[in-house]
Amino acid sequence: MDLRILRYFLAVAEEGNITRAAARLHVSQPALSTQLAALEDELGQKLFERRARGTTLTEKGIALKRRADDLVDLAERIETEIKSKDSGELAGTLSIGAGETPAFRFVARAANELHRDNPRLHFSVTSGNGEDIIAHLREGTFDLGVLVGPGRYDGFDYLTLHYTHRWGLAVRKDSPFAAKKRISPKDARGIPLICSRQAMVKEFLAGWFGCPFGKLDVVANYNLIYNAAVLVEAGLGAAVCIDGMIPQEFAGRVVFRPFSPALASDVYLAWRKNTPLSPAAKALVDALRRDA
Repeated sequence: MDLRILRYFLAVAEEGNITRAAARLHVSQPALSTQLAALEDELGQKLFERRARGTTLTEKGIALKRRADDLVDLAERIETEIKSKDSGELAGTLSIGAGETPAFRFVARAANELHRDNPRLHFSVTSGNGEDIIAHLREGTFDLGVLVGPGRYDGFDYLTLHYTHRWGLAVRKDSPFAAKKRISPKDARGIPLICSRQAMVKEFLAGWFGCPFGKLDVVANYNLIYNAAVLVEAGLGAAVCIDGMIPQEFAGRVVFRPFSPALASDVYLAWRKNTPLSPAAKALVDALRRDA
């Protein structure tokens, strides 16, 4: 599959109009239409619905766009990286997936140091949970990932960032559990819970609760903490989460209470094992090692 044709496809998908996409690409409209038809023939799938006012993606077109975005981005990063090697200056885009954690400040400081000496270096930061970040690392669409335990995934190298999170519950300020300094397994087993959807987190928590995860009263799952805090505020349940993550706007209405016995997770930087890091990624890892 030709990257040039994928760029054509993405331009039409983004513009929603072949005429505007052709002008953006500096090609004729008939030539662009021919290329799109050839791509659909190659894949044996209809990618666009043509309408009087423009085009919309089919279900197969949406799936292709998601992958094409990653492929074109990766190709551009590789091209920039190779061209910049001769100059000795770091350039291009360093892609980082990051879980929500104050430990990201370590990465931010290192990124700032690199950028001062390498002004053509760009950083792309995407927030997500551990499983999403690991999937992107495996695909090569992220160079590095900032992850919060409980565990570590096979096939990756790690650098611990020396920041430890406590686990506990985010509860409404008017909840009877807000009056407690600590939450015990017995307390937590009696509360409707809002939990992370990550399988590894579920296994980790089941050990602390002392019962199979399926036995708990889980009323909702979440990906990132903001919407979980909204659910807590609305009274749906208490969110199982790490400390320091409740957004400031919920101060006074949603509070964090740690587990007892304590349950903790480290924060670490991850990248694919046995795969050479890009010069920019290696420079960032080296800078974090020096500060460790």
